Amino acid sequence: MRHFFVVILVAFVAFPVSARDVTDRFRSELWYLDQMSAPGAWETETGSQETIVAVLDAGFDLDHEDLVGQYWKNEDEVAGDGTDDDTNGYDDDTIGWDFVDGDSDPSPDLDQGVSDTVASHGTVIAGIIGATANNGLGITGINWDVSIMPLRVLNEFGAGSTTNVRRAIVYAVENGADVLNLSFTFSRDDERLRETIEWAYDQGVVMVAAVGNGNIDTDVTPIYPACFDLEIGKNVVIGVAATDQYDYKADFSNFGTTCTDLTAPGVDIFASVYHNANDLAFITAYASPWEGTSLAAPMVSGAAALLRSAYPSLTPDQVRNVLKLSVDPVAETSLEARLRLGAGRVNLLRALEYATVFAGTGRSTVRNTFQNNPESFVVAQGKGAEPIVRRVNGQGEILVEFLAYSAAFRGGVRLAMGDVDGDGEVEIVTGAGPSGGSQVRIFDLDGNVERQFFALDEGDRNGIFVATGDVNGDGVDEILVTTDQGGTGQVRIFNQYGHLKGAIFPFGRTTSPVRVTVANVDADTQEEIISTLGWDGDGKIIIHDGTGRYVNSFTALGGVTAQSIGHADIDGDGIEEVIVVAGSGHVPKVHVYNQKGVLLKSFFAFPFEFREGVEIVAGDIDRNGSFEIYVTASGAGGPQVRIFNTQTELIGGFFAFDSVHRYGAVAAIY
Repeated sequence: MRHFFVVILVAFVAFPVSARDVTDRFRSELWYLDQMSAPGAWETETGSQETIVAVLDAGFDLDHEDLVGQYWKNEDEVAGDGTDDDTNGYDDDTIGWDFVDGDSDPSPDLDQGVSDTVASHGTVIAGIIGATANNGLGITGINWDVSIMPLRVLNEFGAGSTTNVRRAIVYAVENGADVLNLSFTFSRDDERLRETIEWAYDQGVVMVAAVGNGNIDTDVTPIYPACFDLEIGKNVVIGVAATDQYDYKADFSNFGTTCTDLTAPGVDIFASVYHNANDLAFITAYASPWEGTSLAAPMVSGAAALLRSAYPSLTPDQVRNVLKLSVDPVAETSLEARLRLGAGRVNLLRALEYATVFAGTGRSTVRNTFQNNPESFVVAQGKGAEPIVRRVNGQGEILVEFLAYSAAFRGGVRLAMGDVDGDGEVEIVTGAGPSGGSQVRIFDLDGNVERQFFALDEGDRNGIFVATGDVNGDGVDEILVTTDQGGTGQVRIFNQYGHLKGAIFPFGRTTSPVRVTVANVDADTQEEIISTLGWDGDGKIIIHDGTGRYVNSFTALGGVTAQSIGHADIDGDGIEEVIVVAGSGHVPKVHVYNQKGVLLKSFFAFPFEFREGVEIVAGDIDRNGSFEIYVTASGAGGPQVRIFNTQTELIGGFFAFDSVHRYGAVAAIY
């Protein structure tokens, strides 16, 4: 289904105030910056080129003097060579994409009859978010430094299809956007676009949308995309209404208790516009007055970008909550009128102050040094075997043996190891396989239960997978739980007490199992969450940061479903690689990729004829500074453990259980 929407803009008179903090020529016209306490906020944070704001609009002046250095650059693409250098599906997309004309130039269409308001609309939005500061030219944006990703989805009449909007959102997410600005509206629900917006939110992207013009009560007449929250059932989109210089609702602004989260200035806006010195219609680079909720939305998008520049770990929910908790009240006299405008009018300075509470301060991003080196790993068998966990050394000698669950349970045990309580000692974490409940149990290295909790409903019997990793940089490992076949596709993040700290849907909602590992696959100090579908998948690997924000994705194994996923620093450069192996029915070949999806190495874990599936883990048991890769057979395979070095040479192996068993095996190492 295709829907069309029109951007509604009206013009009035500009309102000047005295200049503060920046030296740009028209600073005195930018009253809204003072209204939102921007100068005070700039004393703490002015933005970052690392923060990407995708603007979906009607076209952009890519050569505008105040924006030319602020647009996002696709560094992996070579301009003008006619090829898709970064293999993202778009040729020569060095600065965004035009989804209307299907080319790499997101400039507006200037055919005869084009509206100057439509032609300039994207440039206006971009300037509010991030016009260059202190360059002596025109205006300054909320962010002095930012990367604006220009994506054209509206034609010369300000109309477009939701199909192109969906494509643009996917492009933005997969190319690293932190914030999406949607300054357009339409009046009919679109299920596929709704699902795409929810998916983008699940990838950790902050979604901001105008609630629209027309003085409409959206509780009675929903306006999209701001009102998608009604159908989704949770607050995914930050809906923005417009206020005037006195914090009253702008006469034109829509309103409503369910779709409006915040208000922001949206009248008498002095802005950057499309400029062409050779065309009288576009002879000036700046103009006023502009108004509309289309202008209020980028005020909030700019605020979200400022928060993410200061505190990159903030999740979309945290960004929304920070912005809502830090507002100034609107000036409407009745309680009902105030409730229809959300939490209030955005305050940039106070938002940065509140963000410190959500982001945390003084937290270590370095893993604790262990007081004792386990020099061992744990192994258990799969479905059909007793739920025995053995801790063994690198030669297979049993150090400890214990039951993870009741001896009568035969659903198999899933394993992980990590320092989940921050005491400097490793714990063993177990989850039950199919037919088992969602009970996560935590043991010390001697097999003593320390604590336990249910990751899902106590009646759930799909089975779970467990993983550990320090996803929030506090020096303590979290426990990640995913469901086996028949679940929802959600990755849940818990602390040792079973308190839910976060959740993502890497592949959207799916009944296929999601396999997860946690690793540092880039040069920063934070670990990333790496996911793949373990059933009916196409080999796609998705990488999120610890907050659940999308980082990158690639297709492994030539599109074959992955059985297991692991990580190791194969080349010793301090950055871990992703290790993937195909599932049952495929050759037992292990593949090693970097975070960009480049295949670095591959080798056979078992003889070519073996087709029962493979599980993999990696670690440095002997503490010689080099990782070893441990592989076990899954499904109906035996309990054999094979050990490979980083050159993929077989260097050892042993049977963790009786060699006649055919339950398969799983292992964990730290």
